[in-house]
Amino acid sequence: MYSFKLNISKLIFLLLFYTAVSLFFTGCDKVEVITPDTSFKENVVVRAELLAGVNFTGVRFTKTLPLDVAYSISAAELKNVTAYLKINNTQIVPLHYTNNGLYKPLYNLKIKYGTTYELFATYNNKPIYSKTRVPDNLNVINVIYRDEFFLQGEVIANKDEAYGAAWVIPTFNTPNIIADDFYSIVKLLNNSLNKVTVRTKVIPVQYRSNIIKRLIEIKVYAFDKAYADYFNTKSNGKSVEDAFVHGGNNIAWNVEGENAIGLFIGSAHSPLVPHL
Repeated sequence: MYSFKLNISKLIFLLLFYTAVSLFFTGCDKVEVITPDTSFKENVVVRAELLAGVNFTGVRFTKTLPLDVAYSISAAELKNVTAYLKINNTQIVPLHYTNNGLYKPLYNLKIKYGTTYELFATYNNKPIYSKTRVPDNLNVINVIYRDEFFLQGEVIANKDEAYGAAWVIPTFNTPNIIADDFYSIVKLLNNSLNKVTVRTKVIPVQYRSNIIKRLIEIKVYAFDKAYADYFNTKSNGKSVEDAFVHGGNNIAWNVEGENAIGLFIGSAHSPLVPHL
């Protein structure tokens, strides 16, 4: 009897020991099953600026790439898009593939102030659409150099447009020195007004000498009003270029279509305007 009890005790001990050891190693050596990232969604990316007064430079169609894929235009470009423009709801202009995903008319097409352009495209049997209005000619007045080291001016505004400004230092033998971005993009907030105030980013310390102060000027940019929403949400992407390459969540694009993003935007630029 004693021997039987002893064997039972040993058995219970061994079972408890085995259970404890199993739990220990299970906790320490927990195996994690790594599954591939399936969150990537390929988007068609549309990029075009319709700049008033110059020939249309075309629409670029590319696709987004996974984050672990190095970007190259040969990997991103789309060669089999069907696309055309409609101008002021009357003129149809077919677009043709040239290279690097760029689609252009067969002839020079000058972009006109105050004109509406629509983009119709198809890729993989899925429609893509965008519409933009090219702003009117710009009228910039009352430009001043503020004590806080930025330029400020007023623009005779249109309710369908949005405006930004950049400081520019004209040079003679090299490209002009220009601000790297806009401080803000503004629109008319009250239909009873006809002017908006624009300002530049702060001028860097190295460009604040009296000589440069006399040279520095303002350049104002007008856009279709949709650009304001894009500008105010583009920080949701890691950067502008990153958003176009890999796709940007919660960015207010003005391109419509299933898995389609991008900007098809009308713009107009003022000449350089000196401050008072």
